[in-house]
Amino acid sequence: MLLLYTSSVTARLRFISHLLFEEISGLSLEFTHSKEVYLSFDGPKIAYTKEDPGGGFFMESSGLLFEQKIFPHEVPVRRFHEIPILFESTSQDAGFPFDLLAASFYLVSRYEEYFAVSHDKYGRFPASSSLAFKHGFLDKPVVNIWLKLFIDRLRKRYPALMTRQLPYRYLPTIDIDHAYAYRHRSLYRTMGGIGRSLSHGRPGEVFERLQVLAGISCDPYDTFSFIRALHEKHKLSSICFVLFADYGGNDNNILVTGRGMLELIKSLIQWSELGVHPSLSSSKHPSRLQQEIEGLERATALEVTRSRQHFLKFTLPDTFRHLTKLGIRDEYSMGYASHPGFRAGIAHPFSFFDLAANEEKSLRIHPVPVMDVTFHDYLRLTWEESFSEIKQIIDQVRLFNGEFISLWHNESLSDVGRWKGWRRLYEEVVKEASGD
Repeated sequence: MLLLYTSSVTARLRFISHLLFEEISGLSLEFTHSKEVYLSFDGPKIAYTKEDPGGGFFMESSGLLFEQKIFPHEVPVRRFHEIPILFESTSQDAGFPFDLLAASFYLVSRYEEYFAVSHDKYGRFPASSSLAFKHGFLDKPVVNIWLKLFIDRLRKRYPALMTRQLPYRYLPTIDIDHAYAYRHRSLYRTMGGIGRSLSHGRPGEVFERLQVLAGISCDPYDTFSFIRALHEKHKLSSICFVLFADYGGNDNNILVTGRGMLELIKSLIQWSELGVHPSLSSSKHPSRLQQEIEGLERATALEVTRSRQHFLKFTLPDTFRHLTKLGIRDEYSMGYASHPGFRAGIAHPFSFFDLAANEEKSLRIHPVPVMDVTFHDYLRLTWEESFSEIKQIIDQVRLFNGEFISLWHNESLSDVGRWKGWRRLYEEVVKEASGD
């Protein structure tokens, strides 16, 4: 058992201590605010206080976890043996150079996003505004790095301290924004597509469309058999997130109540878990979110408990509050569209902490460090360059026995047009991440 002595056991302190010491490290944790109990305890113990009471391992508290409200904090980033650290200790008696719990909480709770002053064209918090990007540690799961350093330091004081490691896990996920390029679209959308192809000088697209509609060629976005075969080859479970929304704006999947969508869903549930992919419009009109979840549940005859936001667009705390109220239990949007890396600074799933309400919620957040569109559209890398970066991310997650989640789209596996050659990248990523 690990005993943590503190003046007050707040919701923030309980949340981050449980995540680091119990969920990830496998320790049995107890709290006490009694100095006498702390001093008389002869096992591994931490004093999380302003001053060292003596007799144990002292970690100086910065005070962040004892605040009840949220305030804009200036958080200097220092370096400890080339590792970035937050909330540096000021006491010479501290057994660790910074407040591990406050630093981890600040990143995992996404504290800085509650005070975002700039957003991109979709209303998203940009990676470039984050502390991790500005100080060059977005590509590192620093919370896991910090935790390992801390446990190593604690074990020097208490050599008998026993921890356990969670198993590394790879979970491939697929977003279905456009189930098909040409099939199962209305005559109006078909004619509009033909018109756009001609006006942009791409007659080849018209010929391809007509061949698909005539049944001569396969639809280029119909990559589902390939995905299924690849995942089964590597014995992988997966999740497909379906954009189940009315057509309009940036939400332009096929008709959700049409035969094509219903047949696809019937096929998908044979080999993959399904989740809802809330439309971009639902972020402005929350009532649509409920309609989309209920619609997908009717189509599958299954309860929908997983979600990933279209365009990775979410606003804290509102988006996650809505999802929680509607029965979503696992959320997969915690990543940036423009850059790979660890948005919350961690390679493990964690519960959503609602800073505005100052309480932990039941919703589980699953970090998503890599996405196909990031490398192709934002960073404009070749697939070989992309694989090199993705492999470094995989190595980091595997090093800390985390959960590696890849985000791909069925259309990016078409191996045609702008995605020519990129199917090979996904095959290499799956092979590398699965360990085969």
